[in-house]
Amino acid sequence: MTLAFLSRHRRLLVLCVCSAAAHLALLQLLAARGRGAFPATPVAAESRLSVRLAPPAPVPVLAAPTSPSPATPAAVAAPARPRPAQRSAATPVPPPADAQRPAPDAPGTVSAAPSDTGPPLLQMPGRYRVRLPAPVQLTYDLVRQPAGGVPAPAGPTRLTWRTDGDRYVLDMDGVLGRLHSEGASGDAGIAPRLAREDGDAGPLLTEFDADGHRVLFRATGAESPDNVGIQDRASVLMQLAGIGLAEPDQVRDTLDVVVAGARDLRIARFKVLGREDVATGIGTLAAWHLAELAAPGMARLDIWLAPERNWLPVRLRVEDAGGSATQTLSALDSAPALP
Repeated sequence: MTLAFLSRHRRLLVLCVCSAAAHLALLQLLAARGRGAFPATPVAAESRLSVRLAPPAPVPVLAAPTSPSPATPAAVAAPARPRPAQRSAATPVPPPADAQRPAPDAPGTVSAAPSDTGPPLLQMPGRYRVRLPAPVQLTYDLVRQPAGGVPAPAGPTRLTWRTDGDRYVLDMDGVLGRLHSEGASGDAGIAPRLAREDGDAGPLLTEFDADGHRVLFRATGAESPDNVGIQDRASVLMQLAGIGLAEPDQVRDTLDVVVAGARDLRIARFKVLGREDVATGIGTLAAWHLAELAAPGMARLDIWLAPERNWLPVRLRVEDAGGSATQTLSALDSAPALP
């Protein structure tokens, strides 16, 4: 009976054997995957076994999943390398910090702005509040001291400042030479119109053309654009006094004033050194000491401004390689009225 049953159900028996072989191959494959290895030989053997047992009629066989062999480098995909982040085209790339920051000027140098005609404009100093001093005449004792020598008196000198609140006339002699300045008051304080320096070769004139916004140097025939708050070599003394008189807190750190000489313009930069006591002919006065930051080889001007005397210059000193000249206040009087 058993043989008859097997003979009758031979086809079913073959299918069962094939199914068992396929399941065995699948279990071996899963076990190999868990161990990290993929042996190819058992799979091929089971494939040959399934082919050998197959009857003439095609029998569908469960195909075992195939995986690439770990021994073949080309079959294993390499991990993708992360690409470097790229800047968005819409995001501007800032230049280096050194490229954004302008190189600092050397001490004592002045930046220049381009001009269509004439010499380049000097950088305009900050504007100060200015109040014109009242009319006054200052008398000084002048002392000269050669380099390496002893000081020697050189007689009296004077500074006479006359004004009616609108116009002014200033005359002085002493450490700065013999100077004359005249003009008016303006939004930036003293506004010179004519300056004269008297020397052995004759007077040197500088004219300030306010309407044409230029300065004319008659000694050379040259001209230059003017600047806000521009002064001449004499009027700058009273302009500094007016700055302290209008607002004492302005007299600190450094004060910059454009000054026109007989031949050119420059920025006179005065460093505020501090308060000092100055012995004068009218008593000891507390004064602010201002020192001009002169270039090497150039004469340096020092000014002492006394707040209790309307910020007037109670001492002036000019020093260079040849020595120094100092004038100190000896008397203070009223000035004659303007004609």
